[in-house]
Amino acid sequence: MYKVSIAGGFTCPTRDGLLGTGGCSFCNPEGSEPKHYKPGMTITQQLELATEYVRERHETDHYLAYFLDYTTTYKDVKSLEKMYREALDFPGIRGLSLCTRPDSISEEALDLLQDLSRETFLWVELGVQSGCDKTLLRMNRGHTVYDSEKAFDRLHSRGIRTAAHVILGFPGESRDEMLSTVELVNNSSTAGVKLQNLHVIKETRLQEQYEKGEFKLIRKSEYAALAADFIERIRPDIVIQRVTGEAPPRMLVAPEWAINKLAVMNRVKRELMYRDTWQGKLLGYQMSDVPSLADQSPN
Repeated sequence: MYKVSIAGGFTCPTRDGLLGTGGCSFCNPEGSEPKHYKPGMTITQQLELATEYVRERHETDHYLAYFLDYTTTYKDVKSLEKMYREALDFPGIRGLSLCTRPDSISEEALDLLQDLSRETFLWVELGVQSGCDKTLLRMNRGHTVYDSEKAFDRLHSRGIRTAAHVILGFPGESRDEMLSTVELVNNSSTAGVKLQNLHVIKETRLQEQYEKGEFKLIRKSEYAALAADFIERIRPDIVIQRVTGEAPPRMLVAPEWAINKLAVMNRVKRELMYRDTWQGKLLGYQMSDVPSLADQSPN
C-alpha cells in the first residue's frame, strides 16, 4: 500500500489571520503541493494522476489518500467530510492519512475523524516539530508543546491512530533541546514518528535569516548522529515512518546534501551500525526483546 498525495486547498491559522499572516518561518506553500497538482483540480482528478504514477512504478492498486497541504483538518466539517469521502470513494483507496497542526482540530472535526476511523484506516499526522517551546516561538509555529500533548490525548481518546512529525536542526536549538522532543513522542502514546532535517526553502523568513548569516545549518554527519540519538531513545513499538525528508530541488536553498535522500538514509544507517545501536537501546531494550526489530531496516 502506498501513499498518494493530495492538495485540498487548505490554509493555516498562522497565515489566514487567526494567529498571524506570515506562516511558519520555514514554510513555503508550494513546498507541500504534490508534483501532479494544478490549481482547480478536484480530488478525483488528482487521484487519477497520482494513482496512475504509483501503479506503474510500484505495481500496486492499494493506496492511502495523503492530504498534506497545510493544515488538513482546518476547514468547516462539511467541507472536510466531502473531500475525505470523495477520496475514499476513489478505486483502490483503502484509507486516509492527514497532516495537521496540534491546535487545529475542532470537536466537530474530531467527531468526523472518529466516525471515519471506525469505517476505514485513518492516520493523523501531527506537526509537533519540536518539544521546545522557545523553538516553536522562534519558528512562529503559533502553538506550544502543551498543545501537542493535548492534541494527542484528544485523538487517542477517540481511538484515532496518530504519528508525530519532528524536525531536527532548528536555529538556536541545542542537542538537549532537540532530544527533549523524544520525551514528548514517547509520552504521547503515538503510533508513529517521522524525522527530517531542517530545510531552508525559497521565499521564506528562514531563507532571509540564513542568507544574512544569522545561523548555520547542521552537516549531514551531524544530522545522522542526531537521528541516531533520537532512534536509540524511541520506544520500539513506535513505527519510524521516515528518517529524512526532502524538498523540491527547485525550491531548496540549503542544505545541498538533503537533495540525495538515499545518501542521507544510508548515512544514518551507518551511524547506527557504527554505534552498534538500535531503536530503544537506551531505554533498555535488546534486539532480542523486540521481535519486530529483528527485521526492521534502520531506514
